[in-house]
Amino acid sequence: MPKIDRTVGRLADKARTGPPDQHPSSVVETEAIPLEAALPEAVADPSGCLTLDHRPPLSTLDVDRDATTRALLAELRLVFGIGDRYTARLREDGYRSISELSDHPRWGKASSTLLTDWGTPLDPGSVYRSLDRWLPSADPLHLRALGLLPAEALLFFDLETLGLGGSPIFLVAVGRFVDDGFLIRQYLAPSLGAEVALLERMDAELRGAAALLSYNGKSFDWTILKERFAYYGLSLPNSPIHVDLLHHARRALGGGVPDCHLGTIEEHVLGIGRTNDLPSAEVPIYYTSYLETGDASYLMPIVNHSRQDLASLVVLLKYLLWMAGDA
Repeated sequence: MPKIDRTVGRLADKARTGPPDQHPSSVVETEAIPLEAALPEAVADPSGCLTLDHRPPLSTLDVDRDATTRALLAELRLVFGIGDRYTARLREDGYRSISELSDHPRWGKASSTLLTDWGTPLDPGSVYRSLDRWLPSADPLHLRALGLLPAEALLFFDLETLGLGGSPIFLVAVGRFVDDGFLIRQYLAPSLGAEVALLERMDAELRGAAALLSYNGKSFDWTILKERFAYYGLSLPNSPIHVDLLHHARRALGGGVPDCHLGTIEEHVLGIGRTNDLPSAEVPIYYTSYLETGDASYLMPIVNHSRQDLASLVVLLKYLLWMAGDA
């Protein structure tokens, strides 16, 4: 594929001409290690895509559905026409929930319509449409409403690419709660020709998810997925509920940390320390070095970096839910 070849060529040139301390081949001179030795847990399918499974020591998500329902019903701003000013007045008049507004002379019809749309029990899709319409994306209710869904229906995801817009994706990491723990599954393209197979695996993951969780995924990862699906003429599934934890981290933690990079939050808030971690900026250089040399040892730091990113999202979600008062 000429476009892919040109992309690899540009990145290879950048790697060779960049600062010596950023080029992995200038740091470590070793005999090329084959894939099966570097990543013995990897399972290859006929398409050439590799699958790697990892179970970090993380417990399942425990969110009180009843508390979630009460919190949603208590948010009067979700009723058409009610803003902050009217919410304060209604609370002064004794209205504490949307249900209590059903007989209100002005807001009764809108409240009843909303409750009918949400259904009983509350339908997550309908609830999130209301949240997206009336509340900022960083409002804690976007997090708390995840309690309407079974934990195993949540899909955490993260991409590794060869650059920004239009660049190939060579690694997708997804995570789900399973049984009493958490499973990280990574789809790795051992060559850029396997990217389309990787996207087909991601397509299946997306179709089985009720909600997505990411870090800067709305701005970056989801946009890149759309671009790469379109490049190959694939149909990307409709975007399900998508909660971007970066928005919530900025709201909840922004004033107490130097910045909202995931690594900064790990260090200053979550107590997670990374040892010999590969900086995100060097991931494309390492993958390009693997393509050039065939040395799969360049892939191991990328795989470990990706796994930690996803595991940290779970810890961050639990912390943010605790701050929101629901876990």
